Amino acid sequence: MQKSLGFTLIELLVVVLIIGILAAVALPQYEKAVEKSRSVEALTNLRSIVQAMQLFKMANGEPAQALDDLDITLTGTKINDRTIELKNFTYDIRNFRPETSEGFEAVATRNDQDSDIKKYYIYFSYVGGMHCVAKTKAAEVPCAVVCGHAQFKPHSLSSYTICSIN
Repeated sequence: MQKSLGFTLIELLVVVLIIGILAAVALPQYEKAVEKSRSVEALTNLRSIVQAMQLFKMANGEPAQALDDLDITLTGTKINDRTIELKNFTYDIRNFRPETSEGFEAVATRNDQDSDIKKYYIYFSYVGGMHCVAKTKAAEVPCAVVCGHAQFKPHSLSSYTICSIN
């Protein structure tokens, strides 16, 4: 009687099939976990921008006109005076109500929106707080991490959903 020294083809196929099934289940969960951490990174950077904008406004009486006016350093590709692109997000500062020199907003828009989970942006309105806008149902996952347990509501100007950050 001869002793078997290896696996049969059927045994190898079963192992490969099991690994394939596990990978198919784990990959979407991995993408969600990565996107959640990236949304928190954006929130942190956005809060830094907002705090620097608030300090600038208190010191000068009007909002900053450029990111270079702020006392923060973001390392990325400068698009223009108000916009900088980092690896995962593009940050933009905007003035609204320029006739009164009041108010500004800072926006973090997700770069490379090639999958539904990446289709969101976070913004801070000087008069209206911080919000996360999900363009798809899947994008509510990273927004939910940013917003805590806030409820999503329909966005007033589009078909997107929005949550407010606590």
